[in-house]
Amino acid sequence: MDLLAFAKDIADRVEAQSARTKVPVAVSVIDIHGNVLLQHRMSGAPLFSIEISERKAYTSALVGLRTADLSPLVQPGQDLFPLMGLSGGRYCSMGGGAPLTREGQLVAGVGVSGGTVEQDVAILEAALREPAATRKTDMKLEVVVIPVADADRAKRFYDDLGWRLDIDYSAGDNYRAIQFTPPGSGCSIMFGKNVSTAAPGSVKGLHLIVSDIQATREDLLRRGIAVSELFHDTGGIFHHAEGESLVTGPNPQRKSYASFASFSDPDGNGWVLQEITARLTGHIEDGDTSFTPELTSVVRHAAAGNGAML
Repeated sequence: MDLLAFAKDIADRVEAQSARTKVPVAVSVIDIHGNVLLQHRMSGAPLFSIEISERKAYTSALVGLRTADLSPLVQPGQDLFPLMGLSGGRYCSMGGGAPLTREGQLVAGVGVSGGTVEQDVAILEAALREPAATRKTDMKLEVVVIPVADADRAKRFYDDLGWRLDIDYSAGDNYRAIQFTPPGSGCSIMFGKNVSTAAPGSVKGLHLIVSDIQATREDLLRRGIAVSELFHDTGGIFHHAEGESLVTGPNPQRKSYASFASFSDPDGNGWVLQEITARLTGHIEDGDTSFTPELTSVVRHAAAGNGAML
């Protein structure tokens, strides 16, 4: 059994339910030996919530009971009263912890903390009741096929970019597949001969995410790549295709997601550099100025359950 995958599935369900109820939480999953399998505090959850979620998970994993059910058993005069003083105080009887079983066998415990005890229990129980059919299936974008007219010319270009050559495979004169991966990327590109029926150069708007757009542009220029000047969009959300809202230069405050540059390969396939220095998580805390006012407003509007349109 892949216990880590099981823990991730449980955590995903908890966080999905947390998002629905708009109560950010921390979630911990601990195995029956007391080892932490997974911990995550959602943006906006109290700082102390991660420790409490860990104690709830630890308790359910080692005792095999829901922490809400344990509470009356550890009161003064009850048989399990001494339990709370054991294990360095790691046991917790606040609701929000539950044992996890596979094929009838106890394998771990999960703990949730961040709201009131009643909210923690409600989020956890709803997540554990979620039918398997509604759970998310991972779908990771790993390869983008780009159409080129000359495979060798394209190979030289992407090699000059400093990208890693993964494969260059030929089967006779009528088929060739070449794959490159940008530095730090989980997604690769593939091109060659008879790997795409699209017109060469027809792929546009492929975005490369960088942490320092000026340094990246300078590096590409040193490599002989023609890169546009930096630009930003006055709309503050994304760049407009028609260009009327585009202004030369990076975003004046260098807000995350707001500065761009572009270049093309020899066939005309278009690439865009986008600077991201802070990641959106679906919740922007008060006082966070990492993003443009327009993007902040849209995200908060959506997080309030009003959709993304303003």
